[in-house]
Amino acid sequence: MAQSKKRIFDGLYAQLEETDGNVVLFSAKGEPSVIFEMTNPVQQLCTDAEQYMLFQDVLSNIVQTLGEGYALQKQDILCKQSYRHDVPADAEFLTRSYFKYFEGREFTEIRTYLIITQEAQKSQFVQYDPKKWLDFHSKVSKVNDILAEKGIRHRKLTKPEVNEYCHRFMAFQFRHGPFSMTNFKASDEYLKIGDRVIRSYPLVDIDEINLPSVIKPYTQMSVNGYGIASDLLSFLTSVPFSDCVVFNQVVQIPNQRKLLRKLQAKAKRHGSMPDPSNKIAKADIEEVLNRLAVDTSLLVNTNFNILVSCPADKVTPVTSYLETKLYECGIMPSRTAYNQLELFIDSFPGNAYSFNPDYDLFLTLSDAALCFFFKEHLKGSENTPLTTYYTDRQGLPVCIDITGKEGKVKMTDNANFFCIGPSGSGKSFHMNSVVRQLLEQNTDVVMVDTGDSYEGICGYFGGTYISYSKEKPISMNPFKVTREEYDLNFGEKKNFLKSLIFLIFKGSEAPSKIEDMLVNQTIVEYYEAYFHPFDSFTPDERDGLRQKLLVAAKMENDYDRYAEKMDNIEEQISSPEPPAQIENNALVLPSEERRLKLIRQCR
Repeated sequence: MAQSKKRIFDGLYAQLEETDGNVVLFSAKGEPSVIFEMTNPVQQLCTDAEQYMLFQDVLSNIVQTLGEGYALQKQDILCKQSYRHDVPADAEFLTRSYFKYFEGREFTEIRTYLIITQEAQKSQFVQYDPKKWLDFHSKVSKVNDILAEKGIRHRKLTKPEVNEYCHRFMAFQFRHGPFSMTNFKASDEYLKIGDRVIRSYPLVDIDEINLPSVIKPYTQMSVNGYGIASDLLSFLTSVPFSDCVVFNQVVQIPNQRKLLRKLQAKAKRHGSMPDPSNKIAKADIEEVLNRLAVDTSLLVNTNFNILVSCPADKVTPVTSYLETKLYECGIMPSRTAYNQLELFIDSFPGNAYSFNPDYDLFLTLSDAALCFFFKEHLKGSENTPLTTYYTDRQGLPVCIDITGKEGKVKMTDNANFFCIGPSGSGKSFHMNSVVRQLLEQNTDVVMVDTGDSYEGICGYFGGTYISYSKEKPISMNPFKVTREEYDLNFGEKKNFLKSLIFLIFKGSEAPSKIEDMLVNQTIVEYYEAYFHPFDSFTPDERDGLRQKLLVAAKMENDYDRYAEKMDNIEEQISSPEPPAQIENNALVLPSEERRLKLIRQCR
């Protein structure tokens, strides 16, 4: 009976199950893993080096929290996608046309996964240890808390999502929509899957380890002559001819005491042989030992691997591009990576402990290793109710909040902004697009323009367009006050009118207190009489007026002469006729004649 061929992908995983609140993926050797999907917190080309340092601290905190016997695996998947945008059926014609223009445009999408893996005991059988099992779930919960506390968007993958993630990695298909498996063909140079080629580029050749002597979480790059902070591997977003790039980053945390004893013994061995290279090696080991004694850094085994999918005839230019960019970072990638199939299998999610320690892993400090972790995300749409679409550097629409204060993230409480540019640079075209989007969201827009640039959009949306010339200037009546203004905000309107009157009356000279009081009282009484005009006297007002006239009549010098006519005072008050026409010429005091006349006119 012929021996069956060994299936290389058989036995990659032992089990996928949901237990104790976590979806756990077990490798063939029994190592449990929990997978988070997260968003790198640093926006590409943000120019802020501090953000890279903050994320470096978060990663270092996670490594310290996990401790010995755990591995941190991070995969950044940069895949080409086709742009799609769901436009409502009742959307405006201009909006539908806008998104139709970008339909199907290719762009790079970054999806990031953080995988926590616990090391299994190296034995023929996997033994269940309740303490280690509880410790694993506790460490996963702590990592979740760290990410939440630092405001990094993340979530645990569900069981169907983990299953799909592993299958998509095997097919190396991360485009949205359905995918299918195809035949594999492995060679020393690459893997061939259908009409595509997958090649692995390890960053480090452990026989040489061509890495920079000093490493930081970011590098400096020049844009238009200005130096800005950028990720060490930010060029992965623009690898030519590739349809998918996966950057696999693995950090294993071994037993520290065992490694320290091994390093101390190695330093003594180098010191026992008087040779220049041995002296340098001994000095380097002693420097590492001193660093470990002072800082909280850990010794870790690491592997960094870039997997690129591209057409078969484009392998050479892709390789040349990556080698050039890595050389600019001071990294010389491995040229002897002939174990392509093994590297591909070891890069599967949850396979952090499958690398061969003899030629795939190299020992370094955790702080240095974490500097190579990819930390950037591309610009995306903001979470805001006031949507305004612009295009990003990839030429795709992204929604931003131009006010800076309406979105979920408040950047300012002042919505003022300006658009500046030379003549013909497209300022009016740009603002027409912004105003259109604001109007479609029922936003009130008032514009003052001297070039008739917005007459078309005003007519399209049925707005009111007011034009003027020297012969027909725009005029206004500042003293016109509506009932609503009077009831709700008359105090502010009154102060405006008072300032206007004094500007006309006094110019730049400040008014006196008497002038201010008189003008203020006049304005108040004027609008009080306007909005509450006199209709008629109430009975109480009539009685009070009668008493007032009687008292005034007694105080006149000719009281005796008109005493017999005092009974006609009521008639004078109630009569609609002018005082001069009242029969018998009843008493009309000089001080009251004008008031009575005004009262009858008001009726």
